[in-house]
Amino acid sequence: MSSSSTKYILPGELIDQVIDHLHDDSPSLRACCITCRAWAPSARFHIFREIVLSAKRADALAVLLETSPHISPLVNSLIIKGDASQMYRMSNSLEAVIPAIAPKLTRLKTLRVERVTLAHQHPKVLSALISNFSTIQELHISSVTFNGLRDFAALIVAHPFLECLDLGHIWWNESVTAASHGKNVFQYPDVHSRLRCITLNNTSLSVTDWISSYYRVLPVHTVTQSTISISDIPQMATLLQTIGSSLEHLTFCTYQYISESPEQTKTDLLSSNTGLRTLTFDRLLLIQPNSQLYAWLPVLLSQVTSRYIEEISFVLVWNQLDIIETVDLELIQDIITKRVFSGLKRVIFRLVGDVDPVEASEAIRARMDQLDEMGLLVFRCEKPC
Repeated sequence: MSSSSTKYILPGELIDQVIDHLHDDSPSLRACCITCRAWAPSARFHIFREIVLSAKRADALAVLLETSPHISPLVNSLIIKGDASQMYRMSNSLEAVIPAIAPKLTRLKTLRVERVTLAHQHPKVLSALISNFSTIQELHISSVTFNGLRDFAALIVAHPFLECLDLGHIWWNESVTAASHGKNVFQYPDVHSRLRCITLNNTSLSVTDWISSYYRVLPVHTVTQSTISISDIPQMATLLQTIGSSLEHLTFCTYQYISESPEQTKTDLLSSNTGLRTLTFDRLLLIQPNSQLYAWLPVLLSQVTSRYIEEISFVLVWNQLDIIETVDLELIQDIITKRVFSGLKRVIFRLVGDVDPVEASEAIRARMDQLDEMGLLVFRCEKPC
């Protein structure tokens, strides 16, 4: 009697679902890749979804993409990372490899450029970043030196499908001012942006100026402004006015303190943002003496005109309980119990630091009793950064 063996083959959809659970487990993904041919495509999808291009790995990555062309379409995210110990200088390997591999990555959606210089001495690298990656939807630039505003602007406008722009610590090799470059150099009245999310962290004021003046329509729904200081206010006001009613989520990260000019802190920032839904004040350092910063909070809240506000958050970083007395919580409560805030669902206090969270929450409840009775106060305890 002859016996026949039955071969069971799992459906591709089931293999995809199983391997998807290993998306952040690189050793397991590599093991799956060499287990059988049926598993390899699903494993490769995650293995090569994001690649990091550094000086140490540049040559090896170039060889891999040259000898295995089927990998290039799998790359969804590229991180170009320089070496901080080399003072952000572009290494010879990166300078050679970036122009070579850029045309191969035709399906890139996210590009991150960190700790490098894109100035005069590396024109081929900047040219490669401008000429390729037209499909990217997210661009993150951190600790990068450009020759000037013109080169930075050229990189941004080369990617018409951008939806998320994250900028932090942008520097220039030359002096950049609105007068020296002229806003009109980069202003095209017919440009309609696809941007939905903008994050500005320690960026030049000329960057904010340019974004506000370049785009005719800026349908952004989320803005995060880090390190807002007195010098940021006029440019920030212009940007928020340009965005207008499409803005739904706004975060101010106040690492620096607005204390130089109380009059300038009264600049109108929010009256044009009539669609605002959430407002967050992040990293409020409760350290004396910063009374002007705390006085600015109710001023800004009083500018809110949106009737869609559902959530206001305060992230408090403090180590001494009595320092909360410097914040006029009663005035803040008076403002956010007005009719314009009738749709408010939550007032969140995220507590960061060494202060006892129970004592801290009770101190705030005692001074914001009306909000507490309305059931709006929410407290969350976080570990210090």
